[in-house]
Amino acid sequence: MKRNALIVLRISKGIEQVALASYVGKSSDQALNELQESGFAVDSTYAFSETRLPGEVVSQNPAGGGTADKGSKVALVISKGTQYAYIPNIFSIEEVKAVQALKDLDLKVVVKKIGKKTVKKVTNISPKVGTKVKRGSTVTITVG
Repeated sequence: MKRNALIVLRISKGIEQVALASYVGKSSDQALNELQESGFAVDSTYAFSETRLPGEVVSQNPAGGGTADKGSKVALVISKGTQYAYIPNIFSIEEVKAVQALKDLDLKVVVKKIGKKTVKKVTNISPKVGTKVKRGSTVTITVG
């Protein structure tokens, strides 16, 4: 460089900061869309929650309410709903519909068949109707 030549210095202000809202209790779809539009990378995991409906954000890291680096990662835990189900009253319902109703509650089903009827209906259920069980538990129905 020549003496007395003009030198331009550009000094970084650092990584751009973006407002980070709290999405706890809000729809995971809304959170995902808004966070990605704001330039964040989103990492979603799922967990049972006794206080949040399925699809709602249970927790967020970093927490909202401040700012964060644009492009940084935001981790969301999304509710799968309660880990418990109640045994429904499926007495006198056809076997196929009863099994599907239980599977819809994320329960495993064992079917015991009695009698010679072609259309078999539920005559017994164990555990009994109204019992609170963890999803994934096994329910035994007797059809005849």
